[in-house]
Amino acid sequence: MARGDVRGGAQRRESGLMSVIERVRRRLSPMREVMSARAYRHVRGQPLFTPGETRLLDRPVVYSDRQGFLHSVQELFYDEVYRFRAKTDAPHIIDAGANIGLSVLYFKRLYPQATVVAYEPDAAICAMLRRNVADLPGVDVRQAAAWIEDTELTFYAEGSLAGSVTTDFAHKAAPVTVRAERLKDELAKRPVDFLKIDIEGAENRVLFDIEPELAQVDQLFFEYHSHTGEPQRLGDLLNLVGRAGFRYIINGAHCVRLPFVERSDQGFDLQLNISCFREP
Repeated sequence: MARGDVRGGAQRRESGLMSVIERVRRRLSPMREVMSARAYRHVRGQPLFTPGETRLLDRPVVYSDRQGFLHSVQELFYDEVYRFRAKTDAPHIIDAGANIGLSVLYFKRLYPQATVVAYEPDAAICAMLRRNVADLPGVDVRQAAAWIEDTELTFYAEGSLAGSVTTDFAHKAAPVTVRAERLKDELAKRPVDFLKIDIEGAENRVLFDIEPELAQVDQLFFEYHSHTGEPQRLGDLLNLVGRAGFRYIINGAHCVRLPFVERSDQGFDLQLNISCFREP
């Protein structure tokens, strides 16, 4: 091999390495802005399902469970599963399943002038949500489940990310009654730039109810949950968003590793992130 070829190969490898380093640097830089290593270590050392307080985005934040909190920080601020490009500096966002409000903090960081309607039915979790976003303008917190009618529902509080009107994940057998609001009515009020639905299985009812109003929605994210032992609705839901004019991308699958030999005996046997958008 000629010396020029060797030198050229080395330069290409060095260029490739620098490209990787630069991508890592760009990825790590916003991470340091989100949460310090010291704060991370402190939260990680706390017991499960124990409320606490830390700093995130250089502001105090309360949380209900360290595992759910750290998972959300990773998913929202590092992986940016909700990142979207709005057509305005002040998009209108509906956040169905806001939990303690980290998604609201993400949206307001992305678009400080955004207006956000945030639904959270769990009274204790909703109190944390209100506290975490109290100083943010344009945020309307609803202590209610996003549902198919205005009513009251049985709710299974789990203490972290998996409170549900459909499934008792924590097996506490101590359900509570929560208020529910029909999401369809909220969507009918005005155009929505981004609709996020993460309601632990209830999307299998709600999305069918709001189908006519999806014409009001520019971009949609929903978590799909497949209940063990119940009919799967994924195909129906994908057909629904297709009829509404969306294309979709599916990722973030949570399921058993060997589905032909393993079975999930409780809760959900499949969970997916589905991002729906309109082509230019």
